[in-house]
Amino acid sequence: MSKVLIVANETVGAEELLAEIRRIEDERTSEYLVMVPARPLHEVHGAVWTQEGAQDAAHERLEATLRILASEGLEARGEVGDALPIGAIRDALMDFDADLIVISTHPHEHSRWLRHDLVETARKKFGRPVRHVVSHVRTTTHG
Repeated sequence: MSKVLIVANETVGAEELLAEIRRIEDERTSEYLVMVPARPLHEVHGAVWTQEGAQDAAHERLEATLRILASEGLEARGEVGDALPIGAIRDALMDFDADLIVISTHPHEHSRWLRHDLVETARKKFGRPVRHVVSHVRTTTHG
């Protein structure tokens, strides 16, 4: 059984990401760890937010996604991770030796993660195959 680490923030329940997970499952039976960085939603300069609020929101998105994956018969668990996605990936890999990392982002023009080159950084830093999924969800943030 392979191990797949899924990293997503607001796109965690997006249809494009779920379609990629289904493709992976069609290729080989896998165990999934869904990692949602605890980044605040609606990060706007000057906006007021709390880390606790960011963690609560991330946990809610994670739980909704785990319910979807369970309804499809997939073995998945999840965690809310470090606010920085590269830190969340690092932490997840300490306990979950993934064969593949799937990173879901907004399209480039709306993605802070892509502007910071998260996909290539993860490929280089962790030495594992990385699949990038561009997900389209209605939102005002940049994860």
